[in-house]
Amino acid sequence: MTDPALQIKEPLDLSIIIVSFNTRDVLLDCLESVYDKTEGISYEIIVVDNASSDGTTVSVSGRFPGVRLICNGENRGFSAANNQGIGISSGRWVALLNPDTCLIENSFLKIHNYLQEHPEFSILGPGIINESGQQSPTRLWEDTPQDAAWKILGLYNPSNELQRMGDMQEALVISGCCFVIRRELFEEIGLLDENYFLYNEEDDFCRRARQHGKRICFFPETSIQHLHGKSTHQPEHRERVIVETYKSNLYFYSKHYSCAWNIILRSLYKVTFLAGLIRSAFRHLTRSASPGADDSLRLKLKLLFSQ
Repeated sequence: MTDPALQIKEPLDLSIIIVSFNTRDVLLDCLESVYDKTEGISYEIIVVDNASSDGTTVSVSGRFPGVRLICNGENRGFSAANNQGIGISSGRWVALLNPDTCLIENSFLKIHNYLQEHPEFSILGPGIINESGQQSPTRLWEDTPQDAAWKILGLYNPSNELQRMGDMQEALVISGCCFVIRRELFEEIGLLDENYFLYNEEDDFCRRARQHGKRICFFPETSIQHLHGKSTHQPEHRERVIVETYKSNLYFYSKHYSCAWNIILRSLYKVTFLAGLIRSAFRHLTRSASPGADDSLRLKLKLLFSQ
């Protein structure tokens, strides 16, 4: 008889990695939805906490002792924290799930079964719905320099993406709020680029995958509910989010766009920062400025004179 201790354990079907930062309540709801809705596959949940100050780690370990918890002493950013989780995970597939999401059905079983039947795909993203249950626009194509320009100028309308989505199944990129990746892909192209503290990491990863001939699937047959902005719109951390988003965008431009487009996009940023500074100064003079980072003159000056 074989000693059970010597038996080789079958790898898990799925590792679910969630990065948290001061999102205790929505994270607990997210975890509860995963445990309530996920059946028929073997899985693990790994929470990587980026030095939350709201009692996240104590609450998670108390309510969900089966969760594998990594507690960082500082906020390492989204990419680096996910890479920590990937490093200790063991699933055949890895799902990067935002803490402000909620499962409304057994989505991971549907995703797993589809990927078993379609080995040609290395990355998959499900449909996304908002708090009202309506389909959310999901970017399935690479951002072009022109898209970046419209976003800098505040003229990009994401609702137009709903029309562009149509009946697409094969995508160029997948939204990062639920991002399912075949484990072998990390071995071939590496982990997430940790130069991205926040945003652009999924577009970058998908571009690298496609450069290696990998295919990406949009799977709207199941949807995840996403409570937009619960992580990034915390007032006390809004300034850092704005700064890190700007730095992430500049890095992305330098990595994927031409030198000419880098000059154009950086110039557009400076124009918008100057306009924002003038607008905020007027609001301060008329005592109509909003509190926090969005009307901070110090922040506007910092961005205007940064590289």
